[in-house]
Amino acid sequence: MSYQDIDKEIAHLERVFGLISTNDRIPLSYWRNRLRMLPKTLLMPTQRARLARLDAALRALEQSAQMLVAEPPMRSTGTLP
Repeated sequence: MSYQDIDKEIAHLERVFGLISTNDRIPLSYWRNRLRMLPKTLLMPTQRARLARLDAALRALEQSAQMLVAEPPMRSTGTLP
């Protein structure tokens, strides 16, 4: 994978990560795997920094998804059980 190909992939992920949510049809694990597939040894320092920001954004989404699962369901009256 060339520097330009890596840069295009990072740019694509930056666009997508600005749009995804925990409710999307594509699971967050798919995007985690896309990040993992990039060849870390070939990255330029600016690309590493961009990937670090993407990783942080994805971690925040993953934590948000975990919090949604951990919250107790609301009763139909809108109160907790």
